[in-house]
Amino acid sequence: MLKNKNKRKGQMSLEMIIGLIILLVVAAVVIKIFMDKMSGDALAPPETLELEAFRQHCDALCTRYVDTNFAGAEALAYCEKSFEIDLNKNGKIPGEAWKLEGYGLCEDRVYCFNIKECNWGSSERSRLSPEKCKDIMCDVYTERYGDNNVTAAEYIETKIEFGSCDYLDEEISFFSTSLGTDVTLASWHQDIFQTVHCRGA
Repeated sequence: MLKNKNKRKGQMSLEMIIGLIILLVVAAVVIKIFMDKMSGDALAPPETLELEAFRQHCDALCTRYVDTNFAGAEALAYCEKSFEIDLNKNGKIPGEAWKLEGYGLCEDRVYCFNIKECNWGSSERSRLSPEKCKDIMCDVYTERYGDNNVTAAEYIETKIEFGSCDYLDEEISFFSTSLGTDVTLASWHQDIFQTVHCRGA
């Protein structure tokens, strides 16, 4: 009888040890899955998170422009909003050129229309492109400066600047064999904002 009792105690102890081992293995697997998920989130590139935050900010400015029935002041808030972003992830910003959404730009002067274009329809007229921004800015600032178009144009040039990098930085320019010259992805600024001409100027 005593022998059976000891045998059952030994069996229960063995079962308990096996149960604890299984529990520890399951706990270790669950902890590893949890840690992998957490470290995966923590290791998301800060630039990616930062860029997404800027994209959401620009989206909010776009929504406000549309919701206010296309108020000029809200267009300016979107068109003139700029950020500094380390797009090439090299730890430097001033003087650095990079590409974003097909635009060649300086990392110290990235505008909303470079990050996320504001659009509210499918037609070309239903978007706040750099060209449309320039036209709206011309209208608003020409009215603000008493129809003095030259002053408005000069002011716009100070509001939309390219930044501290070079138009022909190798990151955003290439040699076109068909044209026989260097072509830059920064033409959005060169062609539209470098020398502004407002209608009627």
